[in-house]
Amino acid sequence: LHDMEKATGRILSAIEQGENILIYGDYDADGMTAASVMKSALDELGAEAQVYLPNRFTDGYGPNLDVYQYYIKNENINLIITVDNGVAGLEAITWAQENGVDVIVTDHHSIPDQLPPAYAIVHPEHPDSQYPFKYLAGVGVAFKVACALLEYAPSEMLDLVAIGTIADMVSLTDENRIMLQYGLEVLRNTQRIGLQELFEIAGISSSDVTEETVGFQLAPRLNALGRLDDPNPAIELLTGFDDEEVREIALMIQDKNEERKEIVQAIYEEAKSLVDPNKSVQVLAKEGWNPGVLGIVAGRLLEELGQTVIVLNIEDGRAKGSARSIEAVDIFEALNPHRELFIAFGGHAGAAGM
Repeated sequence: LHDMEKATGRILSAIEQGENILIYGDYDADGMTAASVMKSALDELGAEAQVYLPNRFTDGYGPNLDVYQYYIKNENINLIITVDNGVAGLEAITWAQENGVDVIVTDHHSIPDQLPPAYAIVHPEHPDSQYPFKYLAGVGVAFKVACALLEYAPSEMLDLVAIGTIADMVSLTDENRIMLQYGLEVLRNTQRIGLQELFEIAGISSSDVTEETVGFQLAPRLNALGRLDDPNPAIELLTGFDDEEVREIALMIQDKNEERKEIVQAIYEEAKSLVDPNKSVQVLAKEGWNPGVLGIVAGRLLEELGQTVIVLNIEDGRAKGSARSIEAVDIFEALNPHRELFIAFGGHAGAAGM
């Protein structure tokens, strides 16, 4: 993978020097599992590492300049490692590097025309990369970095790799298929008490876990946290050892998921009433919709209509939301040339946010 030696060298030197490391993730299940994999690997090496998952509503997606500045100034962070984000974080990463803090990007999202000046960029689709498989999820890239850091394949982390890979709907072929096959086996016998609690509360029999269980029961529960609230408790759920604490988090996640279902249903019905059958792409926008669930609504409408769908919430003169696209339309390629229309934009072939 591109820059892998450079990235692992810098991380290992940071651990040796006792530098403060920040793992900066994402608020979805891929970002949560990727951050948990990276944290587990760094913990094993004795690192001083914190995790921050951005808040969808206050921080937005990807590197946030205010958050970077806060951690660098107040927490004395010397190294930032992004997981499942970073290639589009030009402003924040430029600021960090100019202020003497190295940023290592590990990401899988579509590469923009201008890459940030990060210390290292580990990405399967990097223009200078010879990596044979382009479709790793964010957690897949984080797992590769963990393998390189630890110098062995930590198979006990493959349950997290399976969750993030399925949740992010990347291609389940080639390397992903292999990691998923072994990951589901690990998940059926998972030692993570947080996942055990979540299975129990959700009425999931862990021994019967399949790709469908993860895609339709486990991932939506994890995603509900980031869609409606602060995603950070997910890290404790996925890596923690305190029985009482993880049970409380699992119960809270279950409640959030029920709340999420009700909100999705209400918005879905309103959005459906705005569909124009004469148009080949649906752009549906209204005030008062929760921006955290619009990707789900777009996905449901895409399945029903067989069309590319963009669903946006309008607030204070800005429209914010998500797109889900049919296979024949690469939504990132379609919108990327028109960045002047967006305050912020990112994504990949099947899904985008703006």
